[in-house]
Amino acid sequence: MTANTLEKAAIEQAATVEFRGLRREFGATVALDGLDLTVRPGEFLALLGPSGCGKTTALRMLAGFEHPDSGAVLVDGRDITQVPAHRRDAGMVFQSYSLFPHLNAVDNVAFGLRMRGVRAAERRSRAAELLELVGLGDKGERFPHQLSGGQQQR
Repeated sequence: MTANTLEKAAIEQAATVEFRGLRREFGATVALDGLDLTVRPGEFLALLGPSGCGKTTALRMLAGFEHPDSGAVLVDGRDITQVPAHRRDAGMVFQSYSLFPHLNAVDNVAFGLRMRGVRAAERRSRAAELLELVGLGDKGERFPHQLSGGQQQR
């Protein structure tokens, strides 16, 4: 598969994500104040802002690790605000990422699929596709210490 084919397949499987009126307070601090945002399949979005403005809080709400005081999180029009994190088909890469030093790049990428019980051949194939998508197709057998910081992040 080419990277272009993978990109098209990813867009076809992608979902529309909506934040509707999200509000979240931590004591007297308002992290989100009525956030309205829609991201459609194929769109690329960067959340930029100063520390404490709610970027991570919004993403944690999408993943189900945080709940809004008011508002809703929708995926393809379905309200998932109350759906627990383990029931959402979503992942999150944390700001301080962690790689298993004893696993190569393919196995680090495939780890989530392994935990879901996906067969070895399928998860290795999918992980290889994902590495190709982020420009690391030729680095799959390398261990974290053999990758640059930027490569590790991808």
